[in-house]
Amino acid sequence: MKLTPRDIREKRFSVVPIGYSRGAVRSFLNEVADLLKEVIRENHQLRDELNRKEQEIAELQQEVRAFREALRRLDEFSETIKAQAEAEARRIIEEAEKEARELEEDIERLWKVREKLRLDLRALLLSYLEHLEEKPRARGPETSGGDDSQGSGSTEGQEE
Repeated sequence: MKLTPRDIREKRFSVVPIGYSRGAVRSFLNEVADLLKEVIRENHQLRDELNRKEQEIAELQQEVRAFREALRRLDEFSETIKAQAEAEARRIIEEAEKEARELEEDIERLWKVREKLRLDLRALLLSYLEHLEEKPRARGPETSGGDDSQGSGSTEGQEE
């Protein structure tokens, strides 16, 4: 049975010849009823507060789950971005290495071309030198310096 402040106020005791003062009992019962009324009011306030706190806790737990899910997704996204960046970096490095190899090959080829041109030019110059040295011997000492330029020009055209 639930005891209310009203039950306490309305409680009646039978009168006995030897007993307590009716006024004192009534006064005490009223004090107890007021105290019980205050306790019940506080209890309701605490229950309401507890319900609000439980609701806040539930909302916070839901937010925590949402934050955890967001963090998980961000972690997955960052891993994806990291993997893509690493793949892109590998591709760039491979392209750079390929380009470096091609440049090294081009440099090597150009050095060979340079050396061949140097040798060809040397051979050509030696050939011209020999050709120039042979012409004066073939004509002899009677040739003058002025006629040599005309004769060598016509001869060079014939030899080439």
